[in-house]
Amino acid sequence: MPIYKLEKSDGDDISKAKLVIAEETNLELESHLEDWFENSPRALTQHPLLWIGRQTNASIGESSIVLDLLGVNAEGNLVVVELKRDEAPRVALAQLLEYAAWADGLSDARIREVAEAYFKTRGVFQGKTFEDAFREVFDMLETDEFPPLNQDLRLFIVAEQMPARIVDVCRYLRTSHGMDLNCIDVSAFQTEAGEMFVSMETKVGDADVSTSKTQRQSDSQTSRWSEDKPVKQVLWEAVQKLTKGNSDVEFTQKEVLDVILEEYTHFNEHTLRRQMGEGRVNDPAPNHCSVVNPDGKYWWVKKGVYRLYDPEKIKSDKEVDLVE
Repeated sequence: MPIYKLEKSDGDDISKAKLVIAEETNLELESHLEDWFENSPRALTQHPLLWIGRQTNASIGESSIVLDLLGVNAEGNLVVVELKRDEAPRVALAQLLEYAAWADGLSDARIREVAEAYFKTRGVFQGKTFEDAFREVFDMLETDEFPPLNQDLRLFIVAEQMPARIVDVCRYLRTSHGMDLNCIDVSAFQTEAGEMFVSMETKVGDADVSTSKTQRQSDSQTSRWSEDKPVKQVLWEAVQKLTKGNSDVEFTQKEVLDVILEEYTHFNEHTLRRQMGEGRVNDPAPNHCSVVNPDGKYWWVKKGVYRLYDPEKIKSDKEVDLVE
């Protein structure tokens, strides 16, 4: 699918703008993809993500393999990413499953060891422990309960072209065997003026019904909400109850959780953190863009503290510089 840039030729009159095609580039995409995703962890899942490894050495039996990117999400689950230039070969899926077998066996201590070795190469987290980095990225207070690690895996294959045979197998493993497998097509484009654009298309992902290992073991939050209000609605109603719609009122995740627990006694705290991260407009993590979710509802004020997002108030208070 071609990518176009809307180019204005007469001031701000958008009706006179032209569509300028961006030609697909012939970059060394595999190495660039590692850089781009490493620098923009939220781009892969649209949720906050902490990278804990790049080109990580892993051992399977007597073989040594190298994992492109390894991360952890707000629930403490590992995220395994295999990147391929051009068309993903059939072996890419086998490689990803090998990485998954290795990652699935990692202990808490080994995860911390891998992460802190990686942090030594990343200026933003140098000198920090895994727990310090985790709490910073996922906006946790010292009093917040730390989630259990490695209860489940998220697996990604990212390539310029995802052949049908890999898509079909990934969808089968996801829908029939509960593996959280995701296939993403990615392409880079460049205009004549040198501006770069990146297109991402999910071939297999959350839209394909998946039953995770945790869900198979117990009656999960997701299954309960499927028969009731969506989790996002429950969260939003609790915030409205706390703030009464006033964007000056500040609130914490703990206060929101307490309101929800009055009605939903088994609501999961980690589910709340993930949903608030998804609905957050700005990102407190270092070196991230100030505005990351234009459709979000919550404004991060300081560690663990939020208020309703009011773009006019943010603009008047000069709390964020919007990038043109």
